[in-house]
Formats: sequence, C-alpha cells, structure tokens
Amino acid sequence: MNETGKMPEAAVRIESPGLLSTLQDRGRFGLRHLGVPWSGALVPAWQQLANALVGNDTDSCIIESFEGGLRLSTGDTAVRMAVMASPDMKMLQQHGDTQTPIKPCRSYTLAPETTVTLSSSGSFRHVVIAFHGLQANQQLGSASTYAKAGLGGIQGNALSVGDQLTVAPPAPGIDSGCEDPMLNHYRSPRLRVVLGPQDNHFSARAIETFLHDDYQLSTEVDRMGARLSGPALEHRDAAARDIVSDAIVPGSIQVPGNGQPIVLLNDAHTAGGYPKIATVISIDLPLLGLQRPGSALHFEAVSVTSAIEAVRTQAATLQDAIGSIVPIRDATLSTATLLAHNLIDGVTDGLLP
Repeated sequence: MNETGKMPEAAVRIESPGLLSTLQDRGRFGLRHLGVPWSGALVPAWQQLANALVGNDTDSCIIESFEGGLRLSTGDTAVRMAVMASPDMKMLQQHGDTQTPIKPCRSYTLAPETTVTLSSSGSFRHVVIAFHGLQANQQLGSASTYAKAGLGGIQGNALSVGDQLTVAPPAPGIDSGCEDPMLNHYRSPRLRVVLGPQDNHFSARAIETFLHDDYQLSTEVDRMGARLSGPALEHRDAAARDIVSDAIVPGSIQVPGNGQPIVLLNDAHTAGGYPKIATVISIDLPLLGLQRPGSALHFEAVSVTSAIEAVRTQAATLQDAIGSIVPIRDATLSTATLLAHNLIDGVTDGLLP
C-alpha cells in the first residue's frame, strides 16, 4: 500500500492500437427509445470468462480488438491479464530479451516493463483482453465505446497510440485457467432465428429460401452490422420493400430491396425502414463478429420458447466454466521454479509434480 493506505495504481500503455480496439463492458441498456444503442462486448461469454480469470466482476470492462497489430506495455508495476480468443491466436509477451507465447483461456501476471504484441487473432476475427482492476469512466451507465456518438471508452474514441489504461496490481496468488465451452459453438454455421416481425412482407418462396439455402458473410462487417450474400429474398410485392420506420435491436435481420439480408449487431441504430424477416437469438449473434468473410451460414427457425431455453442452457454452461477455473503453474524449468519446488532436501530430479 502507498502512504494514503490505498493500493497503488498500475498502468497499461497502448503502443499500437491494431484494428478497431475499443473498451467494452456489458453495454448500456434502457435507452434505445432515446436513440442510444446497446454497444457492449460482441462476445459476452468471452468478456465474462476473461474477467473471471483475472478476478474482476464478470460485467467489467475489457479490450475488444480485431485481427492483429495491437501492442501494449506495462509500466513499473506488475499487472494481471487474461485473453479469450481462437486457440491459434498469436500473441507474445516480451520482458527484456525473453519472449513467451501467450495462450487464451488463462491469466498471466505480467512483470513491469513488459510488452505484449498481438500479431494474429487466428481463426476468429477478434480477441478479448481483460486486465485486473481495469478502470474506465462510464457514460449513461456504461463504459462501452460507441465512437459514432463519442460515448464511453477514452473520450468516446477507439484506443489510440499513447492511451494510458489504469488497472490494479494483481492480487496475491498464481495464475488460473479454464476451458472455453463456447469454442465449438462459435465455429458453428447455424444461426437460430425467430421469424418476424415482418416475415409477412416476404413471399412463401423467400421464407423457404431463407431457411434452406446458405448465405456467405461478406467483407462488410463491423460492430454495427453484417451484410450477407446469397440467394435474393423476394418481397411479397413492391410495396412490401419498405415499412414505416420502427424499432430494431441487435439480431434484427433487415432485407432491403436487393433481397440481401443485413444482420444488425451491437452498435446498430435503433430504428429502420426495411422489413425484418427474422431475429437472430442473442447467443448465436457472436458468430457474425467472430467468423471470417466468406464463411457459410444458414438460418434455422426456432420458437421463442426454444430460444429462451437455449439462452438459459448456455448461461448455465458458462457459469459451470467460470466455476471450473483452477490455478495453473507454468512448467518452465528455471532457477525460480526449482527453488519453489525444492524447499526440503535440496535435491531434485528435474521433474515438476
């Protein structure tokens, strides 16, 4: 503790922001009637797991970064970090002349003056990074970055070179790890949907096409939405191509006049005038932010009851994963490791327990 009796603060500096790196927490809710989007982490399960691994409240703020190029450095105090990403992610920590790979689904206690570099997000498009005690100012009840309106984050912007993040020093104890129960789910091509609210604006043939043909994720994907390409969805008639603007939410699937569906994501606007053929259920929505352009996707209609049950099942699975977090010890044979495991007789066979 410092002279004031408080724990000292630690800092993480952004050396290179990579592609669209932002601070995101659970999001800001209850304001869509005022035109304020939810925002928040595109993969809430990863946000919760990463936070649990570093000892935060699961709804705390994390860094969400796309692809590669993000580089961070620690100051003169150790920090604890955890990453959720594809297993083939490429990230290194460098302290002095020593480089060590960083793996997802576990925490790391980074020494002072350590640099962390994300060179590739791997098979998925983005990663989630949590720091113990990451502090972020809230606006309208959330620290989530919504850059179009200058809300949240650091002065309403995505992360940039030189930004300083205030975090807390790691609590005593060794690092921890877990299994990612969502990994196979996020690789699935299936998007479960509840039809409507304007499915009656489409022909019977369009509904059949929508539910039986594959669509590809286009290159036009960001936090606002994802455009898909595939067989055109035929509106019932010319008048059915537009509606009086009404409410939309993340997961709404709008179909403009060209018949190509657009799935809205976390930063989506709050109203629109294209008819909505269906809504993707919340736990399948992360697939659109994670999978790469060209990925084949298909829609499966479910009832509201089935959708609620699926969400409850995944929530229970996630809680089981958080409950299964266990301490882990690095099996690196070093002087420090040998001393730590050899306190009685001074003899070792070189094997760790």
